[in-house]
Amino acid sequence: MISRRVDGTELAKSAGMNTSSRFASLLVVALALPACAEAWDAETSDAALTISAGDAALVLDLVNYPATTVTVLDEAVGLDSRAATNILVHVAGADGVVLSADDDLFGDVAELDAIAYVGDAAFASLISYAHAHPAPTAESVEGVLFHGWEAEAVVWGVNNATLEELDVGAALDARAAQNLVAGRPYANVSAMGPVAYVGGVALGALRDYADVWFGMLHDATPPLAGTFDGVAFDEATAHTALDIANGATSAELTGHGMAASPAAKIVASRPYTTLGAVAALTGVGTATMTALHGYAQSGDWGTPATDCVGAFADAVQPHLAGLYFMSESDRLVELVSYPGEGTTAPTAASVLALVGAPAGSTALLRDPAHFFQNLEEPTAAAAIEAAYGTMLTDVVYVAVIPPAPDDVVVSVYVVGRTACGDLVGLKSIAIET
Repeated sequence: MISRRVDGTELAKSAGMNTSSRFASLLVVALALPACAEAWDAETSDAALTISAGDAALVLDLVNYPATTVTVLDEAVGLDSRAATNILVHVAGADGVVLSADDDLFGDVAELDAIAYVGDAAFASLISYAHAHPAPTAESVEGVLFHGWEAEAVVWGVNNATLEELDVGAALDARAAQNLVAGRPYANVSAMGPVAYVGGVALGALRDYADVWFGMLHDATPPLAGTFDGVAFDEATAHTALDIANGATSAELTGHGMAASPAAKIVASRPYTTLGAVAALTGVGTATMTALHGYAQSGDWGTPATDCVGAFADAVQPHLAGLYFMSESDRLVELVSYPGEGTTAPTAASVLALVGAPAGSTALLRDPAHFFQNLEEPTAAAAIEAAYGTMLTDVVYVAVIPPAPDDVVVSVYVVGRTACGDLVGLKSIAIET
């Protein structure tokens, strides 16, 4: 999760470490008021004396909320910057970090009123903002007290976590974890109390894991989980599914139950940043997203089971015997491979660097379709082009032109990326006078 100094800057990202070890080595933030600061009246403000219980609860929830930064209090709420800083210094405790072992939350409005530069005007601004933007409220369930941020984080976490995260990460009884997953979604922690095997011990474990989920919830990267075309993806499955949508070949997609047409559409429309973008493609619906979900949960993604270079060679080699690339002087076509060089999409420059061209050579991109059109035998050309479409991604046609006087002898390459991270394809020579 993200730990934050009182000035809002990020200190560390962590997941699963206990609170004391996470912050033990962090430096204390020292903030001092300017020497010329105007005088502050330390007497109890009228607002602190007259504030209603409901308003007091809203204000305390706001100032104690870990996502409330100095910027929020200063710019959004409208406090004096000194009041904003002093409030967050108090909450963060001696180490200057929120969500650490020494946090000093405000217990009542008198404690808040005692902060320098917090007076009637500050209380008025806090009350107004808290009504318009209420922070999550605390809950007490089965005798376990959840601060507002803990309740928010636990509800989000239980609704999005995998069964393994609840069982192992949050250290729940396996039966409690299974029953919580079966009963999702939950509107609040109180709704989890009646779930079988979820009692005080389980709720305490969930509360102890709240800081991890709070960091995930408020991280700069939004969660990927959700329901797309009627298919529900939890966070872990969504991440794997997005990797598949961005990296799998058509053959891999169809091999895991996806129809050929949407598989081709997914490959052609990359890249994606969300599963919603995949689901929005024309021709992609419930059946496609179900197949993608199944692929993500199958365990097949991430560890290629085959030699991708060899698989491509097996697919095209039978069609290369006696096959010529037609130009002013026809030349034979041959396989080329660059293992491990397909981790990123190839470019004219990257291919030029790989093929060992003479110094001074240049490289130009051309339409890959033109390469297949220049193959002498149409049936073989069609079979080879089909292998490219199902086994490779990011296919490029690169013409490598040597310096004069040899610039009429152009080496032509059509290469693409395998699922194993290799670069493979075909090479020939085109005589261009």
